[in-house]
Amino acid sequence: MRKALAAVVVVTMVTMACKQPDAPPPPPPVTRASEKAPVAPAPPRCQPGERTCVGDDVVQCKADGSLGATLEACKGACRDGACVDTCALRDVELIYVVDDHGTLSSFDPRKLPGDPFQRVATLACNPQSSLNSMAVDRAGVAWLDYHDGKVFRASITDGHCAATGAAPRGAPKDFGMGFVSDGPKATTEKLFVAGGHADEPTKVLATLDTSVTPPTWNPIGTAEMEGENAELTGTGDGRLFAYFPSPGAGFVQELDRSTGRPLGPRWTLDARARHVSAYAFAHWGGVFYVFVTLDGKSTVHAIHMKSGAQELVMDHLPAMIVGAGVSTCAPLLERAP
Repeated sequence: MRKALAAVVVVTMVTMACKQPDAPPPPPPVTRASEKAPVAPAPPRCQPGERTCVGDDVVQCKADGSLGATLEACKGACRDGACVDTCALRDVELIYVVDDHGTLSSFDPRKLPGDPFQRVATLACNPQSSLNSMAVDRAGVAWLDYHDGKVFRASITDGHCAATGAAPRGAPKDFGMGFVSDGPKATTEKLFVAGGHADEPTKVLATLDTSVTPPTWNPIGTAEMEGENAELTGTGDGRLFAYFPSPGAGFVQELDRSTGRPLGPRWTLDARARHVSAYAFAHWGGVFYVFVTLDGKSTVHAIHMKSGAQELVMDHLPAMIVGAGVSTCAPLLERAP
């Protein structure tokens, strides 16, 4: 999430031509030999008798190669004509981050103290705005909130973006976001979001219904968030956590997912800062990773949930991390030393 960015406003003027009632009909259009009439897209085809995927459904292919009946609606995802647990997808359990140049990278904590970053692609979802926040679902889809209020979808595999974005109904332009499972061992999840105006002492905690277009903002309650919006992350056992960028270098706090009220201990980031200019946040394996730019210096801090111990795991990053997301496929428990 990046602070104090101006919205981009594009005004387009469209001039409509009116036809007079008594005007003669226009001449027929001249078609050049090089021009081709638009051709309707062919219906989906498949190999006769095979099972194929249509969205997250397994579909039987008819003898003539056309799509037939739905055989199974997958709870996870459909791959190669079969339902799969989305957590079995390659690298879906990693943290994913986006920097201020639009570079999407994976972040694998298992590679620390070496370099945990692996570049995936440069995102080009919304050239008219800049990224505010991101979240990743169990199917390997990155949900991207931009400062103009639009939400886009992108693949964590190659950064390919959906053709269009949409501003969620009833939502503020900027909000933090993170997926949280519906409970221990659950394969379903919800996208929790929190946001509001910077000058308001409270922000709204809500869920974002991503099954409809545009997504719908469903308020839950209020959370005490002075200044900038908090960033959110979830866990596979259904807990919701937030990173608040102030006071100082900020702190991490669990939130009651049904009310927005704080729960349990507060982990204050052990770093001195006069100004937090960018921040992002994710949980992995019992550790909170805070990607934060303090007084112009981009860093990664780790806070161990069980012990409360902290460490600066990376310093002087070449770019500011403005968004981070992790799916609920990420491990819950900290690795043994």
